[in-house]
Amino acid sequence: MSTVQKSVINEEEIDTVLESDIQFSGSLETAKSLLVKGRLSGTITCGDDFYIAATALVDADIRSNRIIIRGRLKGHAVATESIQVLAGSLVEASLEAPEIIIENEEQFKGKATITGNAENA
Repeated sequence: MSTVQKSVINEEEIDTVLESDIQFSGSLETAKSLLVKGRLSGTITCGDDFYIAATALVDADIRSNRIIIRGRLKGHAVATESIQVLAGSLVEASLEAPEIIIENEEQFKGKATITGNAENA
């Protein structure tokens, strides 16, 4: 079972960081971890952990290992392990993962689908 990310994200441990002044629209694919601080729209495929910072606005279809949301997300997100919607975030999306944690349900509008145990998926 995953644990909720309570502490500040250590950017030194993240392979790619898209800073708050970055605005990107299109298809983005990476095998490594990714932190988004700016605006991102389109299709995102991340082979590791995908982080949405408090300053970020993501309007996309996302596929990743784990997704941790602190900012704003619209669209569709699918994770092979877990999705964490942390307090302070605003999510208007459809979420699918073996484990979904939503800290503040008042800031979540959409559909959350638990797909089953990650080991059996």
